[in-house]
Amino acid sequence: MKHWVKSTLRRAPGVRALARRGAALFKSLAYAESGLYTLCYHQVPDAQQDLFAAQLRHLGRHGDFIDADSAVDRLAAGWPAGERAFLITFDDGYADTFEVARPVLKALGVPGIVFLVSDWIDVPPSTPPGLDRAPSLAPSGRLYMNRSEVAAWCADGLDIGSHTATHPRLSRLGRDRVADEIARSRRDLADLTGREIRHFACPWGVAGHDFHPERDPALALESGYRTFFTTRRGRALSPADLPMLPRHVVEPHWPVSDFDALMGGRRTGWPAAGTAKGTAKGGAKGTA
Repeated sequence: MKHWVKSTLRRAPGVRALARRGAALFKSLAYAESGLYTLCYHQVPDAQQDLFAAQLRHLGRHGDFIDADSAVDRLAAGWPAGERAFLITFDDGYADTFEVARPVLKALGVPGIVFLVSDWIDVPPSTPPGLDRAPSLAPSGRLYMNRSEVAAWCADGLDIGSHTATHPRLSRLGRDRVADEIARSRRDLADLTGREIRHFACPWGVAGHDFHPERDPALALESGYRTFFTTRRGRALSPADLPMLPRHVVEPHWPVSDFDALMGGRRTGWPAAGTAKGTAKGGAKGTA
């Protein structure tokens, strides 16, 4: 039932937007609880670069940005009371992640991780998963990142994670096929980048519908990953969250009030104590 409601809202973006606008009247990131808040982007069109930068600045006013490895270390030790941090992730490896989002991350000093589908780097599909056409292309006219862009992304100090080898719905596969998708992607991405691949994000990411929660996170951890990211909303606080880390799926064109609605606390009393100072500074493409 819950998945049906989520699917209905995805197909009715106007209703979903109205719900967020209403919630933002009563919630604010200034009142958000402590913990790790992970955001999941997909495409960042060139026309929305300034909006994306504004979103990061808004987040930076209410907490610190953190990279995936540091986030795991904090979680493994037990999240410090009063600390709020944001982890910025990108799924699928779209070319505009490199061409449009990367300059913003660099200008604002924000770490990020892109979860790549390893087989797509050399043989990319012509359309995104589940769609019959691409909503937009990067300024280069391409849909997905290539090998040279992956190398440049890494050279900038940004991180790489796995999003399987072929982007299947894991729940429809047998155990051996799932294990191969998870392990082969980790191996191929390590060969490509010369880095250990420590983080995994499940395609689509809904427990029960897109992956088997009792099977697939364990297979990922057995393969050597430190994390298994989902698309369940929420915040992470402890080592118990690592096998099924929550993420908020967001869009770069959303107003910043939507972020207050999704992750903020109720506007009552005083803002949550101990909030870290924001770290997003600088400018990108004329943003202020």
